[in-house]
Amino acid sequence: MHITEANNLPMNTILVPTDFSTNANNALEYAAEIAAISGSRIVLLHVYTPIVSRGNVVGALITDEIGDARRDATEKLEVIRTTLKKEYEQINCQLQVLVGEAVEEILKASLELKADLIVMGTLGASNLTRTLFGSNTASVVEKSMCPVLCIPSTCAFKKPEKILFATNFSYHDIQGIVRLSRLAAAFGSEIVLGHVDTSVHEENETVEKSMEKFQLEAERASQYAKISQKIVNDHNVSMGLESIIQQEAVDMVALSTHKRNFFEKFYNPSLTKKLAMYTSIPLVVFQNPPDDEKTGRDF
Repeated sequence: MHITEANNLPMNTILVPTDFSTNANNALEYAAEIAAISGSRIVLLHVYTPIVSRGNVVGALITDEIGDARRDATEKLEVIRTTLKKEYEQINCQLQVLVGEAVEEILKASLELKADLIVMGTLGASNLTRTLFGSNTASVVEKSMCPVLCIPSTCAFKKPEKILFATNFSYHDIQGIVRLSRLAAAFGSEIVLGHVDTSVHEENETVEKSMEKFQLEAERASQYAKISQKIVNDHNVSMGLESIIQQEAVDMVALSTHKRNFFEKFYNPSLTKKLAMYTSIPLVVFQNPPDDEKTGRDF
């Protein structure tokens, strides 16, 4: 396995979509801490979606509605920025109000701004993926080529001492680690490479050798020194990852995926009682190009 050397440029832009909810405000706190440490600018975005009746569209009324909504949203964003600047004087916080479908506008803004990270809030534990993350957050995660950091509604900011990167030794996972190293470097976090061996053997020398090679390549590609590894044996991947989270006292989980339905794979409805661990710590997701050459699989 060999890829190009890491381009460990600092993060420049963090996009924070907000609907002015408690969940969104919680996510902003994480974004502010990251921006303060990394020197990134924050772009606080609100997307207004007009409610239009197809059978009774009056152009002037719709225009007035949009105008009022823009002014109201701008005023709320200004209040948030003023509050943010009182605590984080050094942060450059810019505001945007867009009109359209929320997910589409968030994705478009991330591309136009060349965002390095999108930070969004989540709703808390549920056995339904869309309820767990909120339909907008889930859709952004599934479609965005920009890393998305999901912050649970009950999660107060905590500097991540350890970030678990769940891996199945995929080629694209190395690229995910390179991107993760930029976030980890901002906090001085340790990246724990976690793998769940679902084979029947408690000790699998092949898996251990694969992990050793994978760690060496991850360190070489990312040029990041604080990388460790953890392998557990479990027939269920989600339960195995939870075991690693507990054993290593992980503060954040990272995944690299190319599958749109990875939520259904990671948050198995049969594990409802096990979701508390996953929904109490942040999750950062890196989308990869389709694995057409079958060089590896999602975790």
